Amino acid sequence: MARFLHEASGWALLGIVAAFFVGWTGFSLAVGVVMERRYQTKGLTIFDVPLKRGQSNRERLGTALFLALWIPTFTATLHFGWLRFSEGVARELVTFAVCWVGFTVYYWFFHRAMHSKALFWMHRWHHESLVTTPWTGLSMSPFEAVGWIVGLVGPALALSHFGWLGAWGLLAFFAMHFYGNVVGHANAELMPPVLVRMHYAGNPVVYHSLHHARFDGHYGFGSGYMDALFRTEFADWKRVHARILRHEPMRALRERVTESP
Repeated sequence: MARFLHEASGWALLGIVAAFFVGWTGFSLAVGVVMERRYQTKGLTIFDVPLKRGQSNRERLGTALFLALWIPTFTATLHFGWLRFSEGVARELVTFAVCWVGFTVYYWFFHRAMHSKALFWMHRWHHESLVTTPWTGLSMSPFEAVGWIVGLVGPALALSHFGWLGAWGLLAFFAMHFYGNVVGHANAELMPPVLVRMHYAGNPVVYHSLHHARFDGHYGFGSGYMDALFRTEFADWKRVHARILRHEPMRALRERVTESP
């Protein structure tokens, strides 16, 4: 695949990139919506609170805007040779690991910065969704999208510079990232209970749902270790998770859970 990407024309690359990301995003959204409804019927709804008026249309527009920025930008990194791929299993594994960890660390700081008074204008669009849906994941302002793009391609550019960028590893990272971000915004707990004990590496869905509802805290996404390190966890989030597993949804956005599981 690396050789093909190096030799393809600009228009061919644009078509390939657009087909992959539009197709994969559509697939992720379809899975996310189906799983959300299925788990809600099982009694695992996180917030029994209605969506804001106009939220669905805003999320669809935000997702379209993100893809409209991301697809030509990523195509350009390929066409102009800014991303050069090398072969080897080790490079593929290193690429996936570095891109995944690199983005999660970068995103925590970027996300935390957007919650400051000076930069919240960038993030306001995403936070119009107080109760999340699979469409929330990629719904953001173009300004925030630029910050995301930096985090998505930055580690890859660094690896490319040192000759350690693998095409398949990068593809796997993008596939996992887009799918996890979309499905992980469902308003239902989709993840196995074991993740409550492994949240440093991967969070239950309720973890990020609380961020949208409460605003200040849980700035990581799939990176609870960053919130633990900087002490930005909500003290009751595990109790909230236990409550959802008991089929007792949250009835208000700012509700706290004080009782023991």
